[in-house]
Amino acid sequence: MTEEENKMRTTLLKKLLSLSLALTLLLGCASYALAWEPQWAHDEDLSDYRLCENFGDITLKVAVTDHATISTWEENAFVKWLEEVTNVDLTFELIPYEGRAEKLGLILNSGNYPDVFLSCGMTSAMISRFGVDEKMFLPLNDLIEEHGTFTKKMFAEFPGTEGLISQLDGNIYSLPVVNECFHCTAPRKFWINQAWLDNLGLKMPTTLDELYEVLVAFRDQDANGNGDPNDEIPLAGDYKDGWYTNVENPIMNAFCYYTLDLDTGSTTSSDAFGMYMDGDTVCTPFELEAFRDGVKYVRKLVEEDLLYVGSFTQDLAALTQIAESDRLGACSGGYILFCNLGSDIYRNYRRVLPVAGPDGYTNAISYPYGNVGGNGYTISAKCQYPVEAFKLGDLLYSYAATMRGYYGVYGEQWTDADPGAIGINGEPAMYKLLVPWQESEPQSYCVLQMTISYRDAKFRLGEPSDPNIDLYSGAGLETLLYQVTKEYKPYTKDEKAIPSLKFTDEQNETMSVLKANLSATIKEGMISFFNGTKSIDDEYDAWLATLESQGLPQLVEIYQNAYNTQYK
Repeated sequence: MTEEENKMRTTLLKKLLSLSLALTLLLGCASYALAWEPQWAHDEDLSDYRLCENFGDITLKVAVTDHATISTWEENAFVKWLEEVTNVDLTFELIPYEGRAEKLGLILNSGNYPDVFLSCGMTSAMISRFGVDEKMFLPLNDLIEEHGTFTKKMFAEFPGTEGLISQLDGNIYSLPVVNECFHCTAPRKFWINQAWLDNLGLKMPTTLDELYEVLVAFRDQDANGNGDPNDEIPLAGDYKDGWYTNVENPIMNAFCYYTLDLDTGSTTSSDAFGMYMDGDTVCTPFELEAFRDGVKYVRKLVEEDLLYVGSFTQDLAALTQIAESDRLGACSGGYILFCNLGSDIYRNYRRVLPVAGPDGYTNAISYPYGNVGGNGYTISAKCQYPVEAFKLGDLLYSYAATMRGYYGVYGEQWTDADPGAIGINGEPAMYKLLVPWQESEPQSYCVLQMTISYRDAKFRLGEPSDPNIDLYSGAGLETLLYQVTKEYKPYTKDEKAIPSLKFTDEQNETMSVLKANLSATIKEGMISFFNGTKSIDDEYDAWLATLESQGLPQLVEIYQNAYNTQYK
């Protein structure tokens, strides 16, 4: 036995003894009895999170997003577990998922607050206005210092987080979501129907020219083999509700750095305006000749019926219907989400690495700043129990809470990994699922991704991965994405990504007006150039002039000033 193995054995024995004692003590207190958890989750000391003597002495009202994946919050097994640990009675104010920004705005402007806002879509602008300026949210700095056991552990493991989540006044008003998602660092992937390539004797395309020839063959040569040479759609996407299914992305990124997000119309992200860094300079790509060339190329694909014009108006359900009828040649997406997971058609698709453009340019969009972020847990300044409310949030960063909240009950929905099992990342596995994780199904035993949690890489990649796993099964999805992302990473350009920026309330107010107009003009213009309702030759320059008149240079200047203040 090596010295390292001996240390691990000694540590494990100590933990087992400690655990045995802890269980003995817990058995004497039925109201606080917790279900057995594996070592790595149960060795966290939760005794300090019993926040009052009698259940109901403290009640906390929590605003949460009412999502279709959660059956009933009050009766959810995870919520019941939180109440067992803390002895606090939790009640909920539900914010509808659809239109939650408007509902949240009404609550904030009413002055009638819950004690806690939990994963309700709180924006940075809201934090700035209601926290920094109007003092309606509680600064958490002192609470973190005095009571933030798991929060400080998170800070230590993700250096720089304190700075990222602090506002311009130096205070932290909201705890972030921790999600060390490897495949999310390069989520804009491109997929092609390998069965169609095989049917036609074609190779995986590596250049834009090769991709073009493949799409032409898909269009003309009965690629699906059903006897009808006219029912194939070589390339398609959707711009409504898919995850990176805006299909121009792999094409445009063969011409220039193209980060535009046209699929949702979001105005919260710099992606809605194509922003990127060129050294220390914030830029947009619209005036670049390479960008215009890319737009022309996408238009060419539409004109030649190689890219389905309905892509710009259809939703994900319509795209899935096309794919599952074996009529789709290629599509972009964070994964093969345009098919039913594990279906026969789903199994036909393989990743296409970023294709090289006319000048040999290749790119995969990267998001290197996404491990910790968002405003997931905010406490009202009117809360009568600020310490208890904070410790509830701190508890959510424990592995015990993360596993409970994300997967469910130990022994029912998940259990320990088998001895010797290896995780997706090649490290020892931590757990295995007993029930397939299905976000689409209403749950009563967990809350999926609807709270803050501590989903670090060990957690995300801690599920066993058999070397012979079926990558195209539901169980193989994380492994598939891990492997594909590793292949995409050499093509990414992290230095071009816009870092996390903080803005004053005045800047946010100015940007809200600018962004509303600009995002609509950008999306409408791009889609119009793609589908041919606007002429690239005759109307592109006028479109650029409109962007300028609507304040795009001013928006870039605000971002540049914020960057200069925070990073230079």
